[in-house]
Amino acid sequence: MEISYLRISVTDKCNLKCFYCRPEGMEFFEKEKLLSFEEIRNFVKALTKYGLKRVRLTGGEPLLRKDIEKLVKMLSQIPEIEDVSLTTNGITLARYAQILKKNGLNRINVSIDSLKPKLFYEMTKGNLEDVLEGIKVAKKVGLTPIKVNAVVIRGVNEEEALDFVEFAKEQKVEVRFIEMMPLGQGQIYWDLDMVKPLDLIKQKIEKKYGKLIPTTSVGSGAARVYYIPKYDIKVGFITPISNPFCDGCSKLRLTAEGNIKLCLRTEEELPVKDLLRYGTQEDLDNFIRHLLIEKERSNAQIQKSNYSFSECRRVMTSIGG
Repeated sequence: MEISYLRISVTDKCNLKCFYCRPEGMEFFEKEKLLSFEEIRNFVKALTKYGLKRVRLTGGEPLLRKDIEKLVKMLSQIPEIEDVSLTTNGITLARYAQILKKNGLNRINVSIDSLKPKLFYEMTKGNLEDVLEGIKVAKKVGLTPIKVNAVVIRGVNEEEALDFVEFAKEQKVEVRFIEMMPLGQGQIYWDLDMVKPLDLIKQKIEKKYGKLIPTTSVGSGAARVYYIPKYDIKVGFITPISNPFCDGCSKLRLTAEGNIKLCLRTEEELPVKDLLRYGTQEDLDNFIRHLLIEKERSNAQIQKSNYSFSECRRVMTSIGG
């Protein structure tokens, strides 16, 4: 198989504290335990021989990694890489948008779980206005298209679905609704009753805006993407609980401290940091060939288990969202 898409966590630190994500008293990795930019670049370059064309920088909050724009430039200069994107909570995006664009970043995803300032603070301990200003600046410098990710939690923010569509219409962004998953800190709070099946959200949107038109593409995050012709906007639905879309997955995650995570549904990880630091190019090529076999095996096993989640102790800030 080929690997076409890699998500790269550059730090486990985050300047928000979403209740379903980051636990109290979380200890972060020491700097020397993180992969260097050169190590990340070398791994990406090695994967291009096996089909890699797109990379996404994540965290934690990737804008907390010092000199992140230098990594963006290093990755954008790899000839085989066609797209370098980044997922951010947007808190400091206004400060970094221009330099990221200048160094080769193509586009961004911004995580916003509520458009109500009070509820946003209750969920994240952050200031919504900072995020909105970040989106404004990102649009101005050309970091588009902008996709807004919203985790829908029953009884918390489920009533905001139409507000997000209106936001997408006004701001000319794409909104993606995501079902909450039982990962890390989320396991403490997670209950099936908290999952709002996104088919219900889709029905609610169609009732107001008319039938959603399926697009031919499936988002790299397994989003089913639809088009609202009247307003020329797209909405996506990522349904890992109610309606998983994992067939033929060719996505990997590289954690901040140098492990390859095959899938969010499993605890399996393959360490690559020592190879990047001390191994030869031949060692790395052999590792990647083994990795592709393990990815295929993992995909098949997950399908046999009916896409169930094993106990994943890691929190999303250390995995890379």
